[in-house]
Amino acid sequence: MKFNLKALVAAVALSATAMSANAAIEQGTATATGSDFVFSAWDSVAGVGYTYDLNWNKYLSDFIGADASANAAGNATVLNNAKVATSLVGAGGVIFDDVLTGLPFGADTSNVQWSLGAFDNGGRTRMLITKDVTDVAAFAPTSNNVKAAVTGFSSYAAASNDFIVGPAASDYALDGYAVTSDTNGAGYAGNMGNAFVNNLSDTTNTLGSQSFMYFLAQSTQASSNLAALQQQLKTVNGDSIVVKTYQQGGQWRLNIAAVAAVPEPESYAMFLAGLGLMGFIARRRKA
Repeated sequence: MKFNLKALVAAVALSATAMSANAAIEQGTATATGSDFVFSAWDSVAGVGYTYDLNWNKYLSDFIGADASANAAGNATVLNNAKVATSLVGAGGVIFDDVLTGLPFGADTSNVQWSLGAFDNGGRTRMLITKDVTDVAAFAPTSNNVKAAVTGFSSYAAASNDFIVGPAASDYALDGYAVTSDTNGAGYAGNMGNAFVNNLSDTTNTLGSQSFMYFLAQSTQASSNLAALQQQLKTVNGDSIVVKTYQQGGQWRLNIAAVAAVPEPESYAMFLAGLGLMGFIARRRKA
């Protein structure tokens, strides 16, 4: 079954290569910097990959602003700008929600891993990438790690464009996707693995699960093992950006939303203690 699926995918990928590229993953425009948002999924056992260029006219700079000089002041500016504007958040906190068109995996998705990201390889390298919400460990990459991860991401995005099928190249508002095989080199969604060839900690999750989104950037453009800039991506109001995959009507969907933080148990305890104190004071005054 897996061999047949892989063979079919290889034939489809070859056919797509023979045609002109369609809705390509853009890596910057006249009005925005950084790439489109790219959803990647792959089954390493079957050797089948999937790349989805979101039908969404948003780029990395729409979320984290423009770059700044790689010095102390510029680093502070870059981190301060890495917050999602309220204008991008819709009803119920939803930022994006759509069907993962052309997802090639069958009923058994136990071996499928996915991630969502965008990158900027002009000036200092910057990226947005997902991380499992149950994995609270920080990425802790160096500037060199981020540089290598973004370079690999850019190469993958460019190579996957050769396999994308979908709408005409002039219509980037519609979705395009690529189904690839592990024989397709840099264009295969699983080419860099779950850690961008060991430059980051695990960025993937299983279908049906949710991840936070993180911002990573070089702290210096010079070749350096100094710690990179990093922080969890949130809105200006402090709500977490959560990415999840879920099924609806027999189809897998991708959802990006702003989610308010759940108070820690100690916060609840302090809140209840405060209510108790207020009640005690009110009784004293009444007495």
